[in-house]
Amino acid sequence: ILASESVGLADAADNGSSLMMPPEKRKMFLLYARRPAFVYRVKLAQERITEWLSLAKNPYIAFSTGKDSTCILDLVRTQAKETPAVYFDANCAYPESETLLAEIENLIQFPTDEPLLDSLARLGLRTPLDDTMETLVYRPAKRLIARYRFDGMCYGLRAEENEGRRKHAQSHGAVFYLKRDGVTACQPIHDWTYNDVWAYIVTRNLAYCGVYDKLWDLPIDDQRVCYWACTVKRRYGRLSWLKQHYPELFNRFVARLPEIRDYV
Repeated sequence: ILASESVGLADAADNGSSLMMPPEKRKMFLLYARRPAFVYRVKLAQERITEWLSLAKNPYIAFSTGKDSTCILDLVRTQAKETPAVYFDANCAYPESETLLAEIENLIQFPTDEPLLDSLARLGLRTPLDDTMETLVYRPAKRLIARYRFDGMCYGLRAEENEGRRKHAQSHGAVFYLKRDGVTACQPIHDWTYNDVWAYIVTRNLAYCGVYDKLWDLPIDDQRVCYWACTVKRRYGRLSWLKQHYPELFNRFVARLPEIRDYV
């Protein structure tokens, strides 16, 4: 396995398919990919997906344009090429996310219950996250599954990202029945690290969302891509970053929620 991975590293080093990833970052991820632990985690993720595919006959891939779902998309389609990807469209995607979405084959852009800005304006900036998740994910997922009769879902949750996700991974494992949606779920990279994710992307020459090229200088925990009207970490510079890099989007945000200016 290590020998085959080494061939992949050589190809990745020559291909240069990454966007504007700093050369030192790319080199670090290529070196990290030589570690037996990385090779083992990739193999384990592949085995988990094989198990999941044996249980789900009409599955889909939850695709957010983030780095984790980029890995999931490749891992699943390596084994089941025709598996559809689903992006829950809240009319709040970064331009770079829209570019990436346009390149994904067999993609379903499924509308959320309402645009995210409408939800925030209706519920208020300080609304609990679970309230917005209802309109952005939970209820749309039920409509999606009912329309397409999906019986399986694969997504990129990772325990490293926060305590809630760690507990979820511990209690559910990699393949489990998600009672809320009535599907067999798979979180094959729940035990991957930040370095595992980027090592996989680099060694497979995967296209990633260009927003990350504006995030490399931030702490690892802040290098995440979601909807641009994101209120998470608003007290810790997230909105200042949005104003700096996407002033037009920031102004749209302020036009709907003027209190956003209190955090910049």
